[in-house]
Amino acid sequence: MSGLEIALSLSTAALAVLLVVTWGLLLGARRRITQLKRSLQAERPRPRLTVPRPADAVRTVVGTAISLKDKGLGGTLRSSIDDLARWADVERPDLARMATPDGTVAILFSDIEGSTALNHELGDGGWVRLLAKHDAVVTRAVGRHGGHVVKSQGDGFMVAFPSAAAAVAAAAEVQRRITRARPGSRLAGVAVRIGVHRGSAVHRDGDLFGRNVAYAARVAAQAEGGEVLVSDTVLEALETDGADVPVLESREVDLKGIPGTQVVHALDWQV
Repeated sequence: MSGLEIALSLSTAALAVLLVVTWGLLLGARRRITQLKRSLQAERPRPRLTVPRPADAVRTVVGTAISLKDKGLGGTLRSSIDDLARWADVERPDLARMATPDGTVAILFSDIEGSTALNHELGDGGWVRLLAKHDAVVTRAVGRHGGHVVKSQGDGFMVAFPSAAAAVAAAAEVQRRITRARPGSRLAGVAVRIGVHRGSAVHRDGDLFGRNVAYAARVAAQAEGGEVLVSDTVLEALETDGADVPVLESREVDLKGIPGTQVVHALDWQV
């Protein structure tokens, strides 16, 4: 055998070994990715409305990157209600199927008070685990009372209900479960703020839907940790339906982007 033939044989053998090693690494990487996906899904389940289109995914990534650049991680988490309201203003989710015969829907926004400080205190791993517990409480309460999670982002939720009574019942359940968390639980000491508004679910008359979504978000932004804060329209609907939910406090507030002074009501969710 000539030197050239020997060299070719060695090169072929080396190439074969390289292919085998590469194939083994690829299989190992695929198994690792599958395991990570399963771990993430078990760690923090998320309700999904639809599979996002490529354009939606790009818009989400770009929006998050801009938010991180402008405000940092803490600012992004802290403004989850505003982010959800902006998303709804752009995407215009169809809530007509959740509306009552008169075309109205109750819109609930919620988030965790002091999420930035909690994130720093717990670290990324602890924060994700806390969110998983928090999300499970919210989604369970929403499902029990016939609601629909429109979108969740960070520690924030935007939820639609067919009635004000259902929205308030779900909000009360969330607050009870969070505040009664056992000492040592991941939810111990966590305070959630919730706001509810009732308004049109359709696009008409200068976009009533957009204004009602913004109104609900502003009401939630006025709430303190542990509060269920509602607008006048929610309180009126509760009274019309004969729901006996005591009001702890009514206060006049200025809602960002809403002309004039508005009145919001803190409900006694422990009843």
